[in-house]
Amino acid sequence: MIITVIRTVVMYFFVVLALRIMGKRQIGELEPSELVVTIMISELASLPIQEPGQPLMTSIVGIILLLVLEVVISFSAYKNMRLRKFFYGTPSMFFKKGKIDQKEMENQRFNLNDLLAEVRNNGAADLSEVDYVLMETNGNVSVILNAENRPLTPKDMNLNPAPPEISYVVIDNGRVNAANLKLLGYNGEWLRTQLENYKVKSPADVFYMGADAAGNVFLIPKKAKKEVRK
Repeated sequence: MIITVIRTVVMYFFVVLALRIMGKRQIGELEPSELVVTIMISELASLPIQEPGQPLMTSIVGIILLLVLEVVISFSAYKNMRLRKFFYGTPSMFFKKGKIDQKEMENQRFNLNDLLAEVRNNGAADLSEVDYVLMETNGNVSVILNAENRPLTPKDMNLNPAPPEISYVVIDNGRVNAANLKLLGYNGEWLRTQLENYKVKSPADVFYMGADAAGNVFLIPKKAKKEVRK
């Protein structure tokens, strides 16, 4: 029993590390080769847990080999267009400027109901409101609305809004994030001033506080029902 627990903990941390090295994509966004590696890693990781007689090192070596193979392939595909096409494929165009490519839809086993569902999921009522529908190499379907049905943007109205600023967590459940505070160019004195403005005694009384480089602050006190904005 103790051996099983130890093996489970070891494989858990090792697989997490391996997946972190592979990247941050979600399962639905994995390329075919990445999905294969992920499945194979999960199978290798489960072997020493299900079978106590299976050497732990055998699975670890197998996972390392798959990880190295995936990193090498990904880097090679990044540099070489032919390898990228071989391992990841190319996008499939289903609909273009009023014409449906029935052959491509058949090749990808993508029926008309699937096509119309993707169109509706992207805010269009029917195909007359879109210019392109294509399947990306990771399986996601992109729908490009035509000019008449795209959302209005500031550029369309000749406006020049201020660029957005990223908000960083400054206080997380009573704990000050010193790294983010420094990243924003603020210090402890600035933080104390902000807390005084919101009539908060100390960071320990704050559930969440976010700030950006433009000086915007968003604060939620602990056990408060209402949010405080500035």
